[in-house]
Amino acid sequence: MARRFFLHETLDIVGQGQYEYMDTVAREPVHDMPGLFRLWGTFFVIGASGGRWPQVINLYDGGEAGWDAWTANLDRLNLKRRAKFYTDWWDEAAEFRTGGRDRVAAVMPQSPTDGELQKRSVAGTVFVHQVLDVKPGEQIEYLEAVATTRVPMLRERGIEVTQLLEVINNPTEVVVVWATHLENWVELRKDFDTTRGLDDSGTADPALLEWQQLERRFVVGGTTELMTPRPGGIAGPESWES
Repeated sequence: MARRFFLHETLDIVGQGQYEYMDTVAREPVHDMPGLFRLWGTFFVIGASGGRWPQVINLYDGGEAGWDAWTANLDRLNLKRRAKFYTDWWDEAAEFRTGGRDRVAAVMPQSPTDGELQKRSVAGTVFVHQVLDVKPGEQIEYLEAVATTRVPMLRERGIEVTQLLEVINNPTEVVVVWATHLENWVELRKDFDTTRGLDDSGTADPALLEWQQLERRFVVGGTTELMTPRPGGIAGPESWES
């Protein structure tokens, strides 16, 4: 089986244009082109959650053909791109963004498939977005530790992993995305502080400290921020109201 990959985009947004931009992304012509990227989800970073704003994060599924699909995407979207396919869309998108960056990220075997997420009815109104720096060359080992230890621990708390990704642009970054609800993530934060004797509003859980000690063997930096999903994406809500 070919190893799948995701295109991870971080976009800087003009003013309060995140909603319009996410709607524009959902209409991108690439979605109708055979064998090319498919939008997995588009999200805006929540203010006061620890991230840079205004920003939108896009996750594109590269498809079952793996790196051969990446080749087709690069070829069609760059080398062979024609005005008739993209001019209007690019002009519209440029109204809401000022620039951004890509990460090409390969999927870990332990990362759940869309079918598995749907079978278990995984859905979130808040997604936890982690871009972490690990010691050079230890991306795979860290992600395996997350899959073995962190995933079952957080599943019991209503926090489900949706992506475990090895960034291939460099030897240090990983991307981990979780679907949950705000109250679940806040409860985790309270319990972690209570376990460390810094808060009395949660419940002590020694497993949280055990994970911290394990994580320190790998992680040397990075960010964790909260995102709101545009309705209609995988594992997201059906509407803004829901």
